[in-house]
Amino acid sequence: MPALDQLDFKGLYPLRMIKNGKDYKEALKSMETVFDATEGHLAAYAETLAILIEHYETELFPIKESSGIDVVRFLMDQNGLKQKDLIGILGGKSSVSEILHGKRLLNLQHIRALSEKFNVNPATFI
Repeated sequence: MPALDQLDFKGLYPLRMIKNGKDYKEALKSMETVFDATEGHLAAYAETLAILIEHYETELFPIKESSGIDVVRFLMDQNGLKQKDLIGILGGKSSVSEILHGKRLLNLQHIRALSEKFNVNPATFI
């Protein structure tokens, strides 16, 4: 059986490093074509292409680490909440202010209350 990179997948992105936006667009287009392949050479091609795309995206679009407070702020924004809306969940007015301004850390009680409030896994805030 020939090696995967020796097969001729007409019209599909060749199995090589993605080096620029043009390559990336071609690779994504090819992935759309073979995405549902579950067996044979096309499935192996799709799996290999996915690795190449992931590598390119990781280099081009790095994901920055977020703190628990960043996550709280994001969830507040997405849910249209103000600082006052977290009073009672994170403690009193001063506690909420200190937490949101990074002067106080989230504790286990805060994390449990936030995960319940926003219906997310507690690990989201760690």
